Amino acid sequence: MLDFGGREDRGRAVAEERLKDQLKFTTGDLARLLSTSRNTIVRYIEDGRLRARRSAGGWYVVSRPEAIDFLWDLSFSKKTPLRVWRAATLAYDEMTKAAPAPKPRKPKRK
Repeated sequence: MLDFGGREDRGRAVAEERLKDQLKFTTGDLARLLSTSRNTIVRYIEDGRLRARRSAGGWYVVSRPEAIDFLWDLSFSKKTPLRVWRAATLAYDEMTKAAPAPKPRKPKRK
């Protein structure tokens, strides 16, 4: 059961749901995910560590496979700060976790 008592908990619950279904990420989404600033994510893009494309409005958009690869790279880079490493590792695990298999239904008895 989710606790929606605090403002942060509500945002975290919504973020986890969006993380499972999201196919594209903005710099803000990734910044929130890694507890960094948008400028840090833009720097990763400009340095070539994260592949992104520009939207029609000029914003960076990162596809889900690219985000997963980036999180994998952050998890094993020696240059990654510890708090970012932790967040990247948790996000990678959450994004690559397989959906649970549906339970088989029992036939109804008549």
